[in-house]
Amino acid sequence: MHSFLTLHSLLKSSLLKNRRPSTRILGLLLTALLLLAPLQQVEAQIFKIPHPDTTIGNAFGSSVAIDGNRALVGASAERTCGPNAGAAYVFERDSTEGTWSQAARLTPRDCVIGDFFGRSLSISGDRAVIAASGAFPSRNASNAAYIFERDSTSGEWKEVFKISHRSDVEEGSFAASVSLDGDRLLVATSGDPIRHEYSGAAYIYERNDAGIWKQTTRLSGSGSRAYGVFGGSGALDGDYAVVTASMYYKEKPGSLYIFERDPQTNRWSEAKRIGGIDDIFISVALDDKYILAGESLDGSKKSGIATLYERSEDGVWGLKQIIKPNVPYKSGAFGSTVSFDGQSALIAGYDEQLGKNFNIDRVVYEFRYSSALDEWKQRRIFDVGAVDFGTAIAAGGGFAVIGQVSDQQPGAAYVVKIR
Repeated sequence: MHSFLTLHSLLKSSLLKNRRPSTRILGLLLTALLLLAPLQQVEAQIFKIPHPDTTIGNAFGSSVAIDGNRALVGASAERTCGPNAGAAYVFERDSTEGTWSQAARLTPRDCVIGDFFGRSLSISGDRAVIAASGAFPSRNASNAAYIFERDSTSGEWKEVFKISHRSDVEEGSFAASVSLDGDRLLVATSGDPIRHEYSGAAYIYERNDAGIWKQTTRLSGSGSRAYGVFGGSGALDGDYAVVTASMYYKEKPGSLYIFERDPQTNRWSEAKRIGGIDDIFISVALDDKYILAGESLDGSKKSGIATLYERSEDGVWGLKQIIKPNVPYKSGAFGSTVSFDGQSALIAGYDEQLGKNFNIDRVVYEFRYSSALDEWKQRRIFDVGAVDFGTAIAAGGGFAVIGQVSDQQPGAAYVVKIR
């Protein structure tokens, strides 16, 4: 079984790809050739993170996060206390050797079979939040978000708090996504992306001096469900938050809802709704005054685009640039997953290989800002020759971690040096 993030990826792939029977054979051959090469020596400096669990379908890499020299990787279908209970792994970089090694394996104290712990996660310094969300997305379920902290003396990671939630109204699956920034946490519910009967919500939690996390705000979009089902994915950075409102069917674009916090009152309010975001499940990233949103159903020949929005000095959010690959491919699903750290934009999409007219593997494009041109330009492509590369992406601190998940093999995660 898959984590919900993996289901998103597979569903979008099946809708957007049209592979011929020989695709799998070609893909496996290309994968073997590339993986036999010493990955650390290629220009992209791709390092495959070592992982001892070689179980097929463990979903290692279904969610990823990075902060400085520390990476967090979810394995939401790993068998821990039972099938699909899930786990998450902390990896740290040795600044002298330049290698990444496992520092901790995280599981919840109340491990439950089928909980998909690690389905979504986030890390900020010595603190991490990991969601366990096993319910189907349209089902109203509490689920939970677990907070772990690293002991500065022993270096051990410990579970310190559990956030669960029940609402009197239908909001869908709780902890559909989590985003952590210091002492503040954003947790989104999924809404009902299947029947569109109800929208979700997003909650802000803050940590007090006693180490207790308390809900301070409930966010919901002002627009009707015609503009997208609120919830499903969100991001938090400082006094800004963004929550997606995706539409499940084609030809019905969704929205981004941007919220801002008043430092004087600690109140959050909706700053803007940006509509016309053309994707089934919108991938979004937030860094300071920039928002990057993937639109894998948009663009020329429906190849997909990513759209960058910027907050102006006078507080207005507007379009900065529509980002496309140098060579767009029909049904390439560019924008399936995105990440942004202010200096690099990483965007996953399918790429044509071997001169064929169909897609056989997925790559991650890197774009960097050109001050001379005042625009983001494609810099390079990261590719390990796999259809499932780029399931999840996170960039930060000069590195990016990229997940790869499928049914046919154990999951994988790669670290890429981007600066």
